[in-house]
Amino acid sequence: MKEKEFISKWTSSLTNDGIKNFPEDFLANEELNEIALPGKTLITGKEFFGSYEVLTVDGAAVLQAESQSKAKYIVYSSRSKKTVLKIPQKEEEIRSVVSKYENYLDSLIKEIESDYRKSFPGEKRSNAMINEIFRVLNLNRY
Repeated sequence: MKEKEFISKWTSSLTNDGIKNFPEDFLANEELNEIALPGKTLITGKEFFGSYEVLTVDGAAVLQAESQSKAKYIVYSSRSKKTVLKIPQKEEEIRSVVSKYENYLDSLIKEIESDYRKSFPGEKRSNAMINEIFRVLNLNRY
């Protein structure tokens, strides 16, 4: 198997099995607020005096988040290019939802890495393969 086939196998597998949707699949019974988003993929920017920038991929500022967890929540949610986002009112609930999602992504990474080691013994490009799979699927792990 070639690396390109490995990437294709994993992207197809994850797409067919259904990647969990953030935040819907990770919310419980939290009280939620709504915020407007531009319907584009977002990234985190720099921290300024305790606030975190949330930007579009072309660098346009969208908003300032009061915490890193809230910035991650918004960025992770942008995968599906929402224009309205439901976000928990309480900071500890935002942290909990983000933590659950990051644990889910970490489990995917471990699965892919384990399969990479089996498929390509002795090779050391698993991070590059994981990054490419995540890029194709528009997944980010901050």
